Amino acid sequence: MPTHQTLPNTIALPLLMLLAISSLSTKAMGAAWVLLTITGLWGLWRTRQTATPSAAPWIKTWLITTAVAMGLKTVPTLYWADPWAERHGEIRLLLRAVAVWGLSRWKVLDSLTTSRIADALSLSSALGLVWVLAYGRGEVCTHPIPWAVSMAMVSGWLLSKGLSNDAQRPQRQRWLLGGLLAMLAVLASQSRGAFGIVLWWGAALLHQAWQQRQHARLHQRLLMQTWLAATVLIGTVWALSYTAVLQRPMQSLHDAIQEITLSQKSAEAGSNSSVGSRLYMWQKSQEAISESPWIGRGHDGRKQALASWAAQANSHEVSRLGHLHNEFLNQLVDHGLWGLASQLAYIVGLLLMVRQLLQAQQKTAAMAIGCVCFMHLSSSMSNVNFAHNYYTTALSMMVMLSLWMAQDGHKKRTAKVL
Repeated sequence: MPTHQTLPNTIALPLLMLLAISSLSTKAMGAAWVLLTITGLWGLWRTRQTATPSAAPWIKTWLITTAVAMGLKTVPTLYWADPWAERHGEIRLLLRAVAVWGLSRWKVLDSLTTSRIADALSLSSALGLVWVLAYGRGEVCTHPIPWAVSMAMVSGWLLSKGLSNDAQRPQRQRWLLGGLLAMLAVLASQSRGAFGIVLWWGAALLHQAWQQRQHARLHQRLLMQTWLAATVLIGTVWALSYTAVLQRPMQSLHDAIQEITLSQKSAEAGSNSSVGSRLYMWQKSQEAISESPWIGRGHDGRKQALASWAAQANSHEVSRLGHLHNEFLNQLVDHGLWGLASQLAYIVGLLLMVRQLLQAQQKTAAMAIGCVCFMHLSSSMSNVNFAHNYYTTALSMMVMLSLWMAQDGHKKRTAKVL
């Protein structure tokens, strides 16, 4: 039987401290990314001459996905001589995928470390909520939209850990509370593109309750716990509706409706509002895409188009924006079908991993990856998150931690067979 290790404390303790304050500091999130990436690459080097089992299929899928996505973006980047700094997201995701492979070969992906990470992220969620309530969305450590989406992915990851059966009840309760606090931080940030996490929580709790209802005799206690969690969630949301936590997002949604109404009358007239400027750019982007659908306009061409559209509508809101606030349209304008295919590769890869994890009975990890995919897809409809270092760092981190959970479960199942 192969021997399994745990992540050395010299690596684990700094990692936990950095993750605990990652909602307050971009440097902490970045340092955690660097630490785990270097550790994974070291693990790959350390085991280069060691006979190890083949990597789990989901690790292979993510490695192939990130390599394909990077390859697809390389072609138009070279064609337009675009700055390679713009590819920071693709490079970061690829390096982290290689690091996950290295950690899996080193056999240090264990449940103890993931439990500690869940505690650290729960603390980070509480700190993030306190900070955004105290200082407002404009004072979070990075742009509020990618910050909120990152917090939403943390919320979904903690939810999946909290609903699993792999830990003691007090631990799972802490993680559910941490996930709830992260969701409330998202709402308090007023970043509408991340509000989809509320739908994810509702769907996840209903699915959990339905599954347990089918086996009520065997899981009576778990059934009661799930219904209690749903009741507490509804009660908390109702109570907070009288506070700034929910008054802010409700006002934000009200403003969005008014801006959409104005834009329906005239796209140019509504282009000086947050939502209206997006609708105006999305409308104008169709012309730019039709002119060069295969290879796009390049980084500079997109900047020139934005400046032209802003002048046409006399919109100061559009003039201050650097992208189209839609990941897929932005990729089409920049790099045509090559860019779109690169972004869609991530969605396909994440969905394939969910399928593979479900087939392997790794439901907790499948749920976590599913949330990452859902939040990445839904938030990309109204923002270009790949333009922000914090987001791609958090995205690669949450995928890695989800695969970490899966690899630990895979390791336990393999050990039982042996």
